[in-house]
Amino acid sequence: MSSGKYSRKAIVGFVVIGLHVALAVGIIIATAFKYVQQATESLDMRLVKQVEEEMKKTPPPPPPDFKPPPVQTPLVDLPVVEGPPPPKAIVAPKVEAKPVPPPAKVEPPPITQAKVAKGSNLGEACASYYPSASKRLSEEGSVVLLVYIAPNGKVTETKVETSSGIQRLDDAAAKCVTAQGRFEPQKVGNEAVASWQRMKWTWRLTN
Repeated sequence: MSSGKYSRKAIVGFVVIGLHVALAVGIIIATAFKYVQQATESLDMRLVKQVEEEMKKTPPPPPPDFKPPPVQTPLVDLPVVEGPPPPKAIVAPKVEAKPVPPPAKVEPPPITQAKVAKGSNLGEACASYYPSASKRLSEEGSVVLLVYIAPNGKVTETKVETSSGIQRLDDAAAKCVTAQGRFEPQKVGNEAVASWQRMKWTWRLTN
């Protein structure tokens, strides 16, 4: 009986000891598993970081050259269409140009003797035009002028046809006639026209 009792105690003691050992082993294994898991995660993170750095350093390979296949257009035989014949050139009949007669020459009216207009006293009007130098030198003379008389009777241009021999007397006569002269214009029918007319002017000193 005593030996059986001790055997049960021993068995219980062994069981208790076994449980403690198992608990200790479990704690050790759990702790070791935790450290192993942390080490694994740390190693994985290092490997991922290293791979990312390697990918950053190494440029991606260029894309492959893609050449589209050539497009083959089927050959189509088109019918030949003949167009209409080109139009024939139309030759215009030759027209002989008729000679154009030259314009009729308009003969200028003949040079006539100028007539002073009524109511005009050219002698008194031109008295102040007598050159003072010619008065001191007692110069006298006659000049024949061609005067261009407008339809209104005014002189617009003068030319010396026969000189008096003294230039200042010729110039004074032309100046006076242009400024003070009023003449009867030449008429063609009932219409007054411009024309050249002739007049004689004499410079004479009075006592």
